[in-house]
Amino acid sequence: MKGFNVLIIEDDTIILHSIKRLLESKGLNIFINQTGENVLQQLVDMHLIIMDIMLPYDNGLSITQEIRKFSNIPIIFMSARNDIDTKLQGLSNGEDYITKPFHPLELIARVQNLLDKHYSGDVVTFHNFKIDAVNHIIYDASDEIVKLTKTEHKLFFYLFNNLNTVLTKEQIFDYIWADEDKFENLLNTYIKRLRSKLQDRDAKIIKTVYGIGYRMASHEE
Repeated sequence: MKGFNVLIIEDDTIILHSIKRLLESKGLNIFINQTGENVLQQLVDMHLIIMDIMLPYDNGLSITQEIRKFSNIPIIFMSARNDIDTKLQGLSNGEDYITKPFHPLELIARVQNLLDKHYSGDVVTFHNFKIDAVNHIIYDASDEIVKLTKTEHKLFFYLFNNLNTVLTKEQIFDYIWADEDKFENLLNTYIKRLRSKLQDRDAKIIKTVYGIGYRMASHEE
């Protein structure tokens, strides 16, 4: 599990730091949020979310619905509620559900299972590139790192983490430039730069969905 980034969203300080210490002991990089606010700004390079359902800012189910507009990141819900309706809601919105109190080994097993399922193998082949899914590094055919700016990197992995899914221009703007003015030429410029660095001259990797947005294709079509 070493090297993966996990966001814990939990308002109980004791539980939060207990989980943080537990997962850090397994080599995971842990990030925290105690209210549920501004979660979307923390999603960059994140591999997994562990989320309490009852939070000060909003409930975890509603927050997840907002996250799903931008990302398919796997989510484990935590809750003291063990009624079947809440569990079914959790499993419908996220990938797993664990009831408090839980044994540390159970949480570790659930985290391991989801990371294995979603990020099997550190490096995956993608067109003529190799993608390090843990450290978010792109290697070209010569095993050289493809150098991207911070914004290009963020845009690439947003598209890559939503492979074969059409992302609207609005979704991309809200994820990449949430607090900035939105100019369509800005997005067009960054797509053009990214295609250039990927040598995607024929747009076989990043597809334009006219009038809607963009889609990153997993293979040539």
